[in-house]
Amino acid sequence: MTEAKRWLGLGVLGMFFFMVVVDGSIVTIAVPTMARALQEGTASVNLVISVYLITISALLLPFGQLGDRIGRTRLFQLGTAGFVVGSWLAGAFDVLTWVLVGRVVQAIGASMTMATSYAVVTDLFPPQQLGRAFGIESIFISLGALAGPGLGGLILATWGWREIFWLNVPIGVVCLIISLWALPKNSPQVKKAAFDWGGAIGLLVLASGFYAVSTTTQPVWLLRGFLLLSAGVYLWLRHEKKHSAPLLDLKLLTRGTVGAPLLASFLSFIAAYAFVLLGPIYLQLVVSLDSRVTGLVLMAGPVVALVANPLAGVFVDHFGQSRLMTAGMIVMLVAQLGMVAMNGGGEPWWLIGWSILSVIGTALFTTASNTRIMTGVDAEHRGAVGSVNSLARELGMMLGVSLSSAIYYAVLSHEAGHAVVSALHQSFPALILAQRGAYLVAAELLGVALWVLMRKKEK
Repeated sequence: MTEAKRWLGLGVLGMFFFMVVVDGSIVTIAVPTMARALQEGTASVNLVISVYLITISALLLPFGQLGDRIGRTRLFQLGTAGFVVGSWLAGAFDVLTWVLVGRVVQAIGASMTMATSYAVVTDLFPPQQLGRAFGIESIFISLGALAGPGLGGLILATWGWREIFWLNVPIGVVCLIISLWALPKNSPQVKKAAFDWGGAIGLLVLASGFYAVSTTTQPVWLLRGFLLLSAGVYLWLRHEKKHSAPLLDLKLLTRGTVGAPLLASFLSFIAAYAFVLLGPIYLQLVVSLDSRVTGLVLMAGPVVALVANPLAGVFVDHFGQSRLMTAGMIVMLVAQLGMVAMNGGGEPWWLIGWSILSVIGTALFTTASNTRIMTGVDAEHRGAVGSVNSLARELGMMLGVSLSSAIYYAVLSHEAGHAVVSALHQSFPALILAQRGAYLVAAELLGVALWVLMRKKEK
């Protein structure tokens, strides 16, 4: 395969990752408009968001296994086609039920592409170029995280809510056509065995429960939910251990090149999403910036990520994965401790500085860990491991928002002497204390992640 085809193929994979990430958040800004157009309540329309996230999370591992059997490129292309069809269907009707059907079809396609993307990149590039490849793919993920609500608002103001979904159709068709030429025709396949239907159904139940828990802000229900989920995960892992062809081969995760960076990655995503939730609240309620300036300040990190991610890829290819994973995690931990110390003074410059430092650390760690994880298994298991990597990111994001929210409002409630569900009208000291509590837990998680990486290195 020529160099031109490799990089064009990476562009297709990245562009699709961008659309999948954007579609997880782009609808949020359109909920009131859709509620009026569909004559439904906003709570009902919020299902348009939740069914997308639940379906993707539940199907990542099954599609990772399926990709290893029928060919990862083939599954990616089927997912692209499904995403296009679902995008058209989601905007084609004035009935919420059909919009939800379209979102489910769209999410099934998105899950196919996410489950195979990391593995296809690994199939495309030789080991000495993988760091750069994953660094460039991370650019599209950062752009997706940055562009979602803003792009949704622009489309909504220019056209309407249907076009939020329909814009995916021409882009998806172009990606599909290019992928037929640029992506490898075949990928290694494992011997076919009985599909793990029990594991797949169990994952759907767990993903639904995980989303329900992740959207609560009540500490008591959060604790009860996680206890139930822990029991469910234990039973699911027992099933996987006994199945002849499990969705998750636990033996793969015991390898130091996979298990340690995967766990550290999961913990880092939990920690990172404390800032995603609390950063805007801090800037508006503590620093007293308006929403427009707040948006501009929060863009600093994602903009820096556009440069940091490809540079991190070059560093990984030259200096090695283990060293860069550890260095990146240390930088993330320092940035997180800096956020713990924020008290409203010298802003927004302290927040910009710490968020940029966090982005640099994340770029170093994530690029190195993705490379380590995907090169730590043989070719026939790349799809399964790539899907686990994607699942760790999705669950970490949801858990990060839920955990930080629960800690934040628990501290506010303690300071107020009664249950608090809104940061509005709370005292300045209480807001600072609540933020510090959430950021301190995030720093502890990063400390655990660093310990996991260092412990594995010593062995």
